[in-house]
Amino acid sequence: MKKLTLRILKALGYAIEGLMAALKIDLHFRINFFLWFSLAFLSLYLLKENKLLIFTINYFVIIVELINTSIEKAVDTATKEWKLTAKHAKDIACTATLFAGGFAGVVDIIFILPELLKILK
Repeated sequence: MKKLTLRILKALGYAIEGLMAALKIDLHFRINFFLWFSLAFLSLYLLKENKLLIFTINYFVIIVELINTSIEKAVDTATKEWKLTAKHAKDIACTATLFAGGFAGVVDIIFILPELLKILK
């Protein structure tokens, strides 16, 4: 049991290091993380329903952005010269983030914007 606990704590440490690295080295991740954090608190404050939906959809964007960042760094590590296949890998990963973020943005507008406009009136 002690070995398992140590392995879990070690894995948690690696995950925290990964989060800190992504926050440090990737501007797009920082932007998405800030948006997720802001929208999570905004939805908690504004919405009576669908809080979990908003939180989950925006959290999904963070996960996709982390995968995108790791793909970009892996490609950068694998090759220093320009290659079409490397470009495709990075562009496709970026597209996944764009689609996830676009979907989250539409859902956020549908649920949060009407509540925000009620307060601002």
